[in-house]
Amino acid sequence: MTISAAVLGRPIAHSKSPLLHRAAFQALGLDGSDYASFDLGAEDLESFLAAHRGQIGFSLTMPLKERLVQLALTHGWEVDDTAGLTGVANTLVRNDGVTSVANTDVQGIVRALTPGLNTCREAAVTAAIPTTVGGLGAAAGVSNVDSNGADRATILGAGATAASALLACRELGITTVEFLVRNPDRAHRVLELSQQLGVSANTAPLRLIAPSGLVISTLPAEAVPELQWSPDFCSGVALDVAYAAESSFLRQAESHGLIPVEGTVMLVEQAVAQSEMFIAAAEGPDAEASPTQHADRRAVITAAMYRALEDQAGPAGD
Repeated sequence: MTISAAVLGRPIAHSKSPLLHRAAFQALGLDGSDYASFDLGAEDLESFLAAHRGQIGFSLTMPLKERLVQLALTHGWEVDDTAGLTGVANTLVRNDGVTSVANTDVQGIVRALTPGLNTCREAAVTAAIPTTVGGLGAAAGVSNVDSNGADRATILGAGATAASALLACRELGITTVEFLVRNPDRAHRVLELSQQLGVSANTAPLRLIAPSGLVISTLPAEAVPELQWSPDFCSGVALDVAYAAESSFLRQAESHGLIPVEGTVMLVEQAVAQSEMFIAAAEGPDAEASPTQHADRRAVITAAMYRALEDQAGPAGD
């Protein structure tokens, strides 16, 4: 089995996708597989895809993510829930004559946040046990956890990535989201999606971060202002989607007791999900693999990608 894939976007020279996917191919022994990069604007995407039918899949970065969904709807391609709900897609695969698009950023965010979120929830349960044993009842313990914002998230920004973050929050069991924005008029898209998902949402000025189980910045590093953090924070997880070399946002989050998660974690995790899609398409619809085999392969891909990123440290930006 060989795979031919590529990343598309503009600018594209800085992309870490070739590094990550080539490392996965090598770790899996997929000799002869290749992963290229093409500098491409939104106006050229349709003709490019038509002229490159030999590739089994593509990763797409800005400014192509919204255009890909538009093309999928026009051509009748399959659009999974992550792309359909958020209106953006970063992955295209061709499998036995069927073209599908997806937004693996959602999976990337979920996978990036899950370990830290589990740590916080386990700590909260442990902290509630003495209260319960002391005779105040389990409800008192749960109420104390909820009062610290465990079931709410704060998302900085309201653009396309914020929509992906919102969908990820819903999958993680978050019921309330506050979007911190400069211009509330531009938040209608994420507010409508929140209503569609059954998540309570509101907007607030980009100034104060209230206690939240999750705090996610979807803003470019240079666009994050000096923020005030509530003194009532006692735990939580913070993700900076931008993966600059140094994140002042994450430094502040850590100083307020949150577990920091760098954007490179999301970068790798969304690429792992893409790689799995490319491989599944190359294997074809009749391929059979057990859940254990899938898990083992994911572990190999994940380890290879993180190792490649560590070996070639530097600025990134898919």
